[in-house]
Amino acid sequence: MTMEKIVLKTVFFIFLLFISNGIQAQNAASNLARLKLGQRFVGTWQQDLHKDYIEILENQQYGNAFLENIYLIINGKKSLSYINNYCFPSEEGKYKGFVVWTNGSYMTWIGSFVTEEKFSVNFVKNFNPESSVGEMEINFDTQPIIL
Repeated sequence: MTMEKIVLKTVFFIFLLFISNGIQAQNAASNLARLKLGQRFVGTWQQDLHKDYIEILENQQYGNAFLENIYLIINGKKSLSYINNYCFPSEEGKYKGFVVWTNGSYMTWIGSFVTEEKFSVNFVKNFNPESSVGEMEINFDTQPIIL
């Protein structure tokens, strides 16, 4: 192999190395931005479901994970309805959630921010994206009630 070919291969290899590092840096920045969007859920939220039914959502962040306790207030009496734990595994680039009710039943979901204002959720069986059982969108472009 001539010196010219060795230099050319070395330059090509270094070029590929820089490209792959740039792609990883973009993915890391993108994942950080998506994780920061998830911080919009942190806090206490209230949703009036009916005249005598109010839903309270208490969200807190735990590293790259979020813990959410959901309570129902029915005729003034507050009780735990369900718990929603979710995280953002950066290698997958989507949020994954596990919901459990007080009776022991559960549901899983996969979600992502479609835009900065819209979070899309796909309810699935055991985190299998091909087993969709329903969908939901949360829009931040309307004024939510934050307590």
